[in-house]
Amino acid sequence: MSLVANASQKISPSAQQILLLARTYAPPALAAALRLVPRVAKLLAFLLVLINVRGLPFGWHFKVFWPVAKLRLFAWVARVRTLSLSSRTREAAALAYLDGLSPTGENPLDKVNVVKAWAGPEDCDYNWHLSNSSYPKILDSARMTGALATYPYYARAGGWIALAATHFQFLREIPILAHYEVRSQIVGWDRKWLYIVHRYVTHRKPKPSPKSVNAAKPAASEGASSSSAAPVPSIHTPGTPLTGMTPSPSSTNLAARAEAAVAAAAGAEPDGATLHCVSVNAMVFKFGRITVPPALVLAAEGLGATPAQGRAARERALALGLRGMREMYKGGWRAVPEGDRWWDDAMLGLDARVQARLGKVMGVREGLEGALEVRGL
Repeated sequence: MSLVANASQKISPSAQQILLLARTYAPPALAAALRLVPRVAKLLAFLLVLINVRGLPFGWHFKVFWPVAKLRLFAWVARVRTLSLSSRTREAAALAYLDGLSPTGENPLDKVNVVKAWAGPEDCDYNWHLSNSSYPKILDSARMTGALATYPYYARAGGWIALAATHFQFLREIPILAHYEVRSQIVGWDRKWLYIVHRYVTHRKPKPSPKSVNAAKPAASEGASSSSAAPVPSIHTPGTPLTGMTPSPSSTNLAARAEAAVAAAAGAEPDGATLHCVSVNAMVFKFGRITVPPALVLAAEGLGATPAQGRAARERALALGLRGMREMYKGGWRAVPEGDRWWDDAMLGLDARVQARLGKVMGVREGLEGALEVRGL
């Protein structure tokens, strides 16, 4: 049996031999076309890899950790520029650059970090728009970029930020090949949690002048209504109950609030950008396994209710130094009396805005925590 199998293997021609025979005995036109097959296959394979290069292994790691590598590179450049000086001066130059990264004097509720992205083929689904899984994927990069732009001093001390919960509200699709932005903004905080809202927006193309539109379109009838909706379909599910089900007062109220929120978000952003998706993140600052109050982290970066309050808090942090702030982050803040907590002083005047904002997003975390109890009901 093995001899027969070996003989058949020797007799059966390979694909390469068949292609060689076809080239030899085929008509000249067909032979020329067959000679191009390997080249075309290689070209198609190269184009396929090139189009999906961001989806190759370690592509996600590069996008997420590139901001870290870029900051380290700039710090190294600061040292290189002072090679002719003493080592202490070179180190001071690098530290001065890193210290200057903190957003001293800014209001934490008004600071917006922007990450630009592109809906490439590897991030889109068969409907030719950004897939649902790509929204949290780009959010990893946006969170890292935002963290380095807002809490660089905390990151240098060795702190890290844990993502505790996230929620997405989809409003409109982002079409394939579209350029979009992720705008991240702090909503508020309490003694433990920090809440951040991320808004996915695109910029509309300039519209033609009204004269050209009127000349190109016939006049609308009196009963027709004009629409200024986005040029992409809207993902919108009416808040009506399922057939045969009687909505409870609470569900009706939630549906009405959801409808009102979607209707409010349907308009353009203040700068005219189109809103496609909103994400709410609940995060917590950690130093090792110790929870750090958000106000302490923000104030140490120089953020405050007013520029003067922020600068005063930043001076206190720099006076303690990186080693002293590490001790504070490790739990040393607990030993500071209530009246001497300079990080709370930096945030005086923001309480009303913080509470008003938290009232809008606290339901997200409470709803997600309530989902843990559904299985037992």
